[in-house]
Amino acid sequence: MPGSVLFAEAMAAGVEQAVTTPTLTEEDTAALIFTGGTTGLPKAAQVSHRMIAWNTLNTIIHDLHHDDVYLNVFPLFHTGGLFVYTLPQIILGGTVILLRQFDPAQVLDLIAREQVTVFAGVPTMYQLLTQAGNWDTAVLTSLRFCTSGGAPLPVPLVEKYTNEKQVKFKQGFGMTEFGPGIFALAADDAIRKAGSIGRPNFFVDARIVDDENQPLGPNQIGELVLKGPSASSGYFNNPEASAEAIDDEAGSTPATWPSTTTSGISPSKTAKRYVHLWRGKCLPGGNRKVLYAHPDVHMCAVVGLPDPKWGEVGLACVVLKPNAKATADELMQQMRHNLAPFKVPKRIEILPELPISGAGKKSSSGRCKHVSFKRKKNQRLRRFRR
Repeated sequence: MPGSVLFAEAMAAGVEQAVTTPTLTEEDTAALIFTGGTTGLPKAAQVSHRMIAWNTLNTIIHDLHHDDVYLNVFPLFHTGGLFVYTLPQIILGGTVILLRQFDPAQVLDLIAREQVTVFAGVPTMYQLLTQAGNWDTAVLTSLRFCTSGGAPLPVPLVEKYTNEKQVKFKQGFGMTEFGPGIFALAADDAIRKAGSIGRPNFFVDARIVDDENQPLGPNQIGELVLKGPSASSGYFNNPEASAEAIDDEAGSTPATWPSTTTSGISPSKTAKRYVHLWRGKCLPGGNRKVLYAHPDVHMCAVVGLPDPKWGEVGLACVVLKPNAKATADELMQQMRHNLAPFKVPKRIEILPELPISGAGKKSSSGRCKHVSFKRKKNQRLRRFRR
């Protein structure tokens, strides 16, 4: 490929003496990684060598083998592209294949040709793979597992991969400021615990607290609080945001975790995104689940719109599969048949596409600037003292 250098040539051109950095400490900043900006302006998280080392150890313990081949489709400016599997795999001595951009047909071809064993993506990417022209003939038997994150993975999509390609799905939750490996949902729970992000990974303590930082029990909505050595060092040149996100004083209280023996945590338990309706808060996940059950629906997003009478009403944005004929009225009837009346969106719009962020997630900006998500008052991520 033009501009590339063979690995053997690069090694031969190197110097024999080792490169050392005696003044480097584990707390020195190794990288500034910007947050996705899907819920606000991007901020530069200070990623230290300590954070990278602990996340790498955690990832190797429960995911990677020395002979794994990982296909990375995420941009390297995103924590998912640089730190989830790419850097741990390089440190372990495995193989990493990098793509300049996500091309569904190319991804399917590369998995078979390079005998890829580990693949990761967001639900939008997995949906697009099933729409590729070579999906039916794609051979994915080399995969040990696929990992999905960034948004809930629809059950029909899990079933399609399982039934047609015998692919096992792991799911998880992470963030630029912590981990990024924080929670993991085992492949055996992909359908039984759909919507859950699983249990905390090794070396991660987590609990759900109320506004007074007091622990909450199962099935209560609160704030996710994290403790562990894989936390970032705050936001670069942004002491106000760092102070809001990091609560060092809370470190004197040991972290607790409800119901870890039988289940995990659902993103809804963190009260992050709601449509605020006249009869209470409605989580968009239930609406999406009903829409994805329709055979013509390829992608969807449910958001809240300001309403002078009710405060906020729901809007469902839907992208249909190629050559699909479903109408907004037909989809609305499915919503009314499967949801309580107050949970049914006020309207459904069929769009040619949904805005996708640089990390491959469906975004609430771009084409959908006229819609907005609501966050719980004073919600923040707080970190205990290490």
